Amino acid sequence: MLPQITPNINIRILIADAHLIVHQGIRHEIASQLDMEVIGETTDGYDALEFAKEQKPQVIILDAKLDRLSGIKLTRCLQEYKWVPAKFKPKVLVYSSHFDKHYVWSMFAAGAKGYVLKSDPPEKLLTAIRQVNAGKTVLSQQVQTNMVKTIPHLKQELSVGETKVMQLLAHGHSNQEIAQMLDISVGTVKAHINNTYRKIPWIRSRAEAVAWAWINHIVSDSE
Repeated sequence: MLPQITPNINIRILIADAHLIVHQGIRHEIASQLDMEVIGETTDGYDALEFAKEQKPQVIILDAKLDRLSGIKLTRCLQEYKWVPAKFKPKVLVYSSHFDKHYVWSMFAAGAKGYVLKSDPPEKLLTAIRQVNAGKTVLSQQVQTNMVKTIPHLKQELSVGETKVMQLLAHGHSNQEIAQMLDISVGTVKAHINNTYRKIPWIRSRAEAVAWAWINHIVSDSE
């Protein structure tokens, strides 16, 4: 079944991938690491969601193809559920053979914090696990190269207020919560969000704005 979580292990990991051979490879790499352990494995998206709610892994390594619930939908569900404060929600690290720009963008829009290719050296995955757990955004070099022409740049700089709202938005807070935290009105929060949409070409939704914020390092979990 699932191994017991020991006090000296810092990073608890759930593997969610349709291919069991991938599980084996990840387990092999993690086995020799003193600061992380695999506490669960599944090929099923719904099982991964239930496991995350019950066991609260810190990092979920997943690919798009899962039984019953896709990687994108699973990642979105993890962000939307209120079963744990946003700060402590598991970080999603995509581990995939594909780096289609639309899929990468969709995963970050759904809430992923990192994207590593299965063709990368094993040490890249281990480094990515630690970086994502620390709140950093991680992209394989190949993914970065493919994405650089598709990540929209600002038409003009965000104001201090817009930046603060975007940071809280990326952590999963509602407009009402952001208003309370910044001591401003909900109307002002909405105005900041709309101004942000206007300043970022092609961004027209909350999810896309959050994805842009993570990829461009506007926000991190350490904030």
